[in-house]
Amino acid sequence: MTRAGSLRSLLVPLAPLLLLGSCATNPATGQREIMLVSEQQEISLGRQEDKRALAAYGEYPDPALQDYVSAIGQKIAAHAERPNRPWTFLLADDAAVNAFAAPGGFIYITRGILAHLDSEAQLVMVMGHEVGHVTARHLAQQISQQQLATLGLGIGMVAVPELQRYGGLGQTGLGLLFLKFGRDDERQADSLGLRYSERLGYDAKEGARAFRMLDQMSEQSCGRVSGWLSTHPDPGDRYRSLTAQIGKAGGSGDLVQRESYLKRLDGLVFGDDPREGFFRDRTFYHPQMAFRFELPPGFEGRNTKQAVTATSSGNDAAIELTLAKESMVDAAARAFFTEVR
Repeated sequence: MTRAGSLRSLLVPLAPLLLLGSCATNPATGQREIMLVSEQQEISLGRQEDKRALAAYGEYPDPALQDYVSAIGQKIAAHAERPNRPWTFLLADDAAVNAFAAPGGFIYITRGILAHLDSEAQLVMVMGHEVGHVTARHLAQQISQQQLATLGLGIGMVAVPELQRYGGLGQTGLGLLFLKFGRDDERQADSLGLRYSERLGYDAKEGARAFRMLDQMSEQSCGRVSGWLSTHPDPGDRYRSLTAQIGKAGGSGDLVQRESYLKRLDGLVFGDDPREGFFRDRTFYHPQMAFRFELPPGFEGRNTKQAVTATSSGNDAAIELTLAKESMVDAAARAFFTEVR
């Protein structure tokens, strides 16, 4: 039997396995989709990611503002196509201008993006976009595609043994490939955010200005990718695209809520909190822990709650500084070199 014939014989019994995944019409997009991830599995994955997000960013320590963001999010979710998900909305204590979603209905808005929005209508549009990623099940699609690709690679290695030497590299590449949203997903999430904004009676044109702000920030970043664009590839002039869609799905409302929104932001920490450490040029300072260090030339640093990291301009080297679990220097050194080996 030829290798091609061998591969075909392996693919035929694979068909029933694919049928184990769900094939249904998504109520948010109206599209038929094959999913290898059930909704319960998606929610379980989301809960795991939620723990990681809380450890990495933490909650912004303002209960009133947390309640406000959560209330807005729950209002959007109640008017979306999957209202019974365990929707959770967190204001993350991070200066980056970003918003992101974990599978199953876990949404995160950073204080950084909150400070750059001008109205509640803009906040609703941004949060509606993230809700749209969940209702469209974009993350579950990514996981399903990755599973199919990995399964296909495994079958290929059985049929063509010479492929085995490329197995590890191939799986790594596929994992990286499916981590980010595609531009089609972004356009779809934009349209769903617009739909939810209009359902709630907000001025959608005002809401769409949030994306114009994000575009302007990207232009001013001197080529560096902002937090938002690192996970949300720009599908083009999304502000113009959204304004062209406004009114076609039932008409835009007139709610803006600018003054009340800005009043809620009074006292919001803007930028990095220097008490948690900060960079000045290439030198990192931590006033509370009383230490500093300097990065090598060409490295760009970032400070998070878990670690201080830096990457070279060519992305071929990285530095990470974290707190050791051990209380003694000798024990910490032994643990470090054990991991290195």
